[in-house]
Amino acid sequence: MFSRDTEKKDRSTGVSSSVIGSEMQINGNIKCQGHLILKGRVKGNIECENLSIASEGNLKGNIKSHQSVIGGRFEGEVFSESLAIESSATIKGNLHYNNLQAEPGASLDVQFIMGLEKDTKSKLSSKTSNSKGLKSKG
Repeated sequence: MFSRDTEKKDRSTGVSSSVIGSEMQINGNIKCQGHLILKGRVKGNIECENLSIASEGNLKGNIKSHQSVIGGRFEGEVFSESLAIESSATIKGNLHYNNLQAEPGASLDVQFIMGLEKDTKSKLSSKTSNSKGLKSKG
């Protein structure tokens, strides 16, 4: 039978994952806790603790997360404490981050913006002084 002790153990670990499978297509915004793995297609914004876009994943929208890993197709803006770009990624947009890791081979048409600012005025001045435009084909 079911036990409340098991439920408590799952909650105490604080780790939960959700997967949007390769056969799924979602039009709309997604907000979740824990880890989201995107293998399908999403047209909308995603807000979560950790996001992984798999090599077969496709997102057109904005990302707001603590940690993001992009290995698929992405178009939009990222606001992430930690950002990792995999070699299979194709990215177009603005990337706001504090920590960045990137593998060679990704196709990028992006503006890197180091530092997550809280107000718009700081973002605009940060773009001018800290950003580096980069275009490369992988």
